[in-house]
Amino acid sequence: MNPTLKKVQLFFRDERGSLSVLIVSLILSSILILMILTNISSVYIAKRALTQATEAAAQRSVRNLNAEVYYSKHFIPEKFDPGIPIDCDKGSEDAYSTFADWIHMSENVEVSIGRPNLNHMKLDDFSCDGFEVSISTSASVRLPFIISFFNIEEVEIRSQVSSIAERKIFSNF
Repeated sequence: MNPTLKKVQLFFRDERGSLSVLIVSLILSSILILMILTNISSVYIAKRALTQATEAAAQRSVRNLNAEVYYSKHFIPEKFDPGIPIDCDKGSEDAYSTFADWIHMSENVEVSIGRPNLNHMKLDDFSCDGFEVSISTSASVRLPFIISFFNIEEVEIRSQVSSIAERKIFSNF
């Protein structure tokens, strides 16, 4: 038998150091899992911040009462109550200005209320039917860890919020 072939066979039959290979592979897979979980939680927290900014814009826009419709004879809440009528033009202005404030405060490091990895926040759509406001927003999230074989640096997230203005119902006891 060839001596070189015999050395190769002995090398593969030798079990010394096999535990080291297992430990190294366990450590590497643990690090990879931690990196992936960190990326997922970073996106989740950024999504929550975007949703919070969208909710703030929706709540601010809903508070604009359309007094003309509210006090007209056509609006009789005893028969059918669709909610409090909203002035859509003023609501749109308030929504855009509130969202712009959130963007400005996210970019300002001293009074930041946003996430440092949340970029390109924009209000995509504002719709109002007079009683309900719906707002869609989007942003991109820069991932803390770029895993080489996935090669994903940023993730785009979206948020949509709808809101109505309700009357407080008082009951007589």
